[in-house]
Amino acid sequence: MHLQSLQLRHFRNYNELLLKPGTGLNILVGENAQGKSNVLEAIYLLATSKSLRASRDSEMIQNSAGMAAVGAEVIREREGEISLEMAVLPSEKKTVRINGMKRARVIDLLGQLNAVFFGALDLGIVTAEPSIRRRYLNLEISQISPKYCFDLARFKKTLEQRNRLLRDLRDRPYRDGSLDAWNEQLFRFGAPLLEKRRFFVERLSPLAEKIHRDLSDGRETLEIRYLPGVPLPEGGDLLAIDRAFREEIERVGEEEIRRGMTLVGPQRDDLQFLINGADARLFGSQGQQRTVVLSLKLAEFRLMEEYVGEPPVMLLDDVMSDLDDLRKAHLLGWMQRRCQTFLTCTSLRDFPEEILADSHIYHISAGTVLPEGTHANSVLNGS
Repeated sequence: MHLQSLQLRHFRNYNELLLKPGTGLNILVGENAQGKSNVLEAIYLLATSKSLRASRDSEMIQNSAGMAAVGAEVIREREGEISLEMAVLPSEKKTVRINGMKRARVIDLLGQLNAVFFGALDLGIVTAEPSIRRRYLNLEISQISPKYCFDLARFKKTLEQRNRLLRDLRDRPYRDGSLDAWNEQLFRFGAPLLEKRRFFVERLSPLAEKIHRDLSDGRETLEIRYLPGVPLPEGGDLLAIDRAFREEIERVGEEEIRRGMTLVGPQRDDLQFLINGADARLFGSQGQQRTVVLSLKLAEFRLMEEYVGEPPVMLLDDVMSDLDDLRKAHLLGWMQRRCQTFLTCTSLRDFPEEILADSHIYHISAGTVLPEGTHANSVLNGS
């Protein structure tokens, strides 16, 4: 799987861009705040329908422009070529076209292009609050299961309505059966989320453990634990998970009404990363935490490759300066000739000559992309 071309229009600081990258390593080099990460964000947007960093979609629209557009021609080994387009509007709405045909749902984009992103912000997967880890699970599972995204959207709406009703019930002197209908929706869309998150982590953990052992020269073991917001039966299927969810909601029902909020469910899920049995968030050094995230991302790459039948696109945002020589060598060895990779950096000095000789290098300044060397393909920049 690789991008044959990437088109941007009024996206972030790009007025217009047509980039025709190589199938291997593409290095985007330039000073900070010039637009390197914006290219990665655009690719990730097409893969997940979500921005890497914008709190509002309208932030991706260039100043004074009426909309932003991102498009790509994608070559897939198993299904051939496909054209993807997304438009972002100031109203926070997004529209999607696949092979020129407008789609009614943005989630139709999911699964058409797969990408794994690794950047400095990903350290928060280990160190930040649980919501960041839930967002990580949501983004990655959605790429390989569009139905997960559908269930997630319905669950969020149900949770919002149920919490509103719980606050209302808290102030009522009487109770009716209005909560029962929302409970059924909670179970219907929440149980599949719990099932898929557990399934994903169970398969991701052993892959990450092996990679982490290699990165640490065998000195460290990594374990990833899924901490569900509902006590789940060991090895239970979807029916058993649904039953456990119902039992837990019944158990905490009075307390939920007293507090006016849903106390159990996928919205309380978390992940735990253990290095040699110790919680990496509490006891790991920053170097160890970075290694956990690198192991996680490479394991995610392998799992996605296994699931979709071909390697995803790799997006690496200014990570070389944060890694020691061992981890740099491991990461470069992983990328070389394995997949299409887009890597941003401020300098080329961290790369061996043999890597640079086999790479496509682009210099980026103020939203302008200039190719370097004979390996570069054509790039058109609007002003």
